[in-house]
Amino acid sequence: MNAGHTTDPPPASAQPGAPPAERVILLVGNPNVGKSVLFSKLTGKFVIISNYPGTTVEITRGTAVIGGETFTVVDSPGVNELAARTEDARVTCDVLRDYPNATLVQVADAKNLRRALLLTMQLAELKRPMVLVLNMMDELDKVGGHIDVRKLGELLGIPVVPTIAIARTGIHLLEKSFGEVAVPTRLVASLKTQGPPAATANLPCQEEDYQQNIERLARVNEIVAQIYTRVRPRRPTFAQRLGWWATQPLRGTLLLALVLYFTFWFVGMLGAGTFVDFFENAVFGRYISPVAIRLVDAALPFPHHHQYKASEYKLTIPLMPHRGIELFASTQQVLSPDYTVEPEAAPGAWSRVMRFIHDFLVGEYGVFTMALSYGFAIVLPIVTTFFLLFSVLEDSGYLSRLAVMVNRVFRAMGLNGKAVLPMVLGLGCDTMATMTTRILETRKERVITTLLLALAVPCSAQLGVLLAMMARVSWGAAAFWVVLMIAIAFVVGWLAAKLHGGASSDFILELPPMRRPQIGNVFIKTLARLEWYLKEVIPLFVLGTAILFLFDKLNLLEKITRLGEPVVIGWLGLPRETASAFLIGFLRRDYGAVYLLNAATGPNPTLSAHQVLVSMVTITLFMPCIATLFMIARELGKKTAAAITVFVFVFAFVVGGLVNHLGRWIGL
Repeated sequence: MNAGHTTDPPPASAQPGAPPAERVILLVGNPNVGKSVLFSKLTGKFVIISNYPGTTVEITRGTAVIGGETFTVVDSPGVNELAARTEDARVTCDVLRDYPNATLVQVADAKNLRRALLLTMQLAELKRPMVLVLNMMDELDKVGGHIDVRKLGELLGIPVVPTIAIARTGIHLLEKSFGEVAVPTRLVASLKTQGPPAATANLPCQEEDYQQNIERLARVNEIVAQIYTRVRPRRPTFAQRLGWWATQPLRGTLLLALVLYFTFWFVGMLGAGTFVDFFENAVFGRYISPVAIRLVDAALPFPHHHQYKASEYKLTIPLMPHRGIELFASTQQVLSPDYTVEPEAAPGAWSRVMRFIHDFLVGEYGVFTMALSYGFAIVLPIVTTFFLLFSVLEDSGYLSRLAVMVNRVFRAMGLNGKAVLPMVLGLGCDTMATMTTRILETRKERVITTLLLALAVPCSAQLGVLLAMMARVSWGAAAFWVVLMIAIAFVVGWLAAKLHGGASSDFILELPPMRRPQIGNVFIKTLARLEWYLKEVIPLFVLGTAILFLFDKLNLLEKITRLGEPVVIGWLGLPRETASAFLIGFLRRDYGAVYLLNAATGPNPTLSAHQVLVSMVTITLFMPCIATLFMIARELGKKTAAAITVFVFVFAFVVGGLVNHLGRWIGL
């Protein structure tokens, strides 16, 4: 996800045959070198900055004023070579073709100079004006490295600028270098075997032979030998030691356990517990819902009166499960959305219309009393805490190390450690995660990962709700749910790998250094993701409520409930009312989970602890949402999307029923 920017197609001036109308700066480089940071510093716009590949899949454009001139700045996906073998590389090649007159700014990680210069060789053969940015110079210094920047510029024949983009160090030098850009003809001439012929030199991603790559590597080694020196590195910092521990089996597992426990506390207890209670009871229950009901009553009068109920509210900050600090307690009167309609002798058509609109706004399935209450009071605190935590883990460099640690396990499923990156992102949004499966190199890996995302990876809103439901069951039942979801993901992935033909790709992933997350960056990224939530998810809550409202008015809910009774009551062992949760769960799986949460924790809970466990299992395995279905169809095709959907639906109810009957048998 990107925020604060546009992803429009290239301007008309960038198309073949169009007159030049703008100056373009095109950012290119390897993955994880800070291109997105540099983009934000040049343009003042923000994009998601991540320590793992695959974030900048779409093309990001912005505007920068440098030296009194206006430039269009384009940020391309990170690539290791100009060969269209992956989705990122294909997109980068397309961008290079779309902007033939752009100034190329290659952003490099100063610690990985050899890898960067291999890409420099390929870019040089395009014979376009270039600047090389050596970013993360502070991290190069920490590992004891030194680059002779002036001599490197002489050897390449282009400006070379050292930067620390996140601290804006060197940005002014980069802006100054745009007046000194040069075509690296000296570098191309130094290669014994010339690159593409002049007719195709300006077209990237041409077919190359083995000899060209060998010669490029030899030339890179010659350059590095002349400009790079290494002094005795300093004593390893705590961050470096933590990075080593994170990839070791024992220490890495212990660190993962700590991360998971903190996630349970921060998202499940603080977010889904304390904050949800506060917004649901103290904010919506005491102020927003009553005010909305009174305003709608005044605007749309018809003979009825609302019921009132008294409740107590306590704000408690949890320290450990079942323990915390109580901040305050108060008794309040909360308006219930339920109301009693007084008998009317002969209700007119206008009165019926007013009641219809009234019920749509503040009735049992009302926009204010259900959709906005669910979206803002229940789900928003959950996704906010998750996005904060996810941004911290993202910026710290931990996620890449998690990929290394689980690589061996994922191999058994026909995947490699890279697949953990979309899966972790799926804990934020399965739709976005499905799109980022493009970082996987084979269709087999993309299909298996997409299937597991749809089946067993809950999104942030659903995860928080599930963690809140987990607090209503025993520790044994909660552990059973966690183990079952992991086992299902492993078994289904293993079977899918056996049934799906094709080979898996090699696991090659750069480990960024462990860093202390920048508070400002974490805050801005969280706001960007919350903006996405408000724009994309809240309307779906309103849509889902509207569908429930219409189904209720047309008496379809009752009919669907009766049709689903054999499955919901007989097989899953749940109350018949919960059929609505699975009905609406197809539009938003997290919405269905919230519906079940209310049935489990409301003023008059209707689910026993055993039924809560069955509900958790079934709704977790349920199809994520209709938006994810559309994304699967776009990425893998309609037939594959249909097959995944049918499998997930059937599998969710089969496993839920088995848990119900086996759980009752063993007393779980």
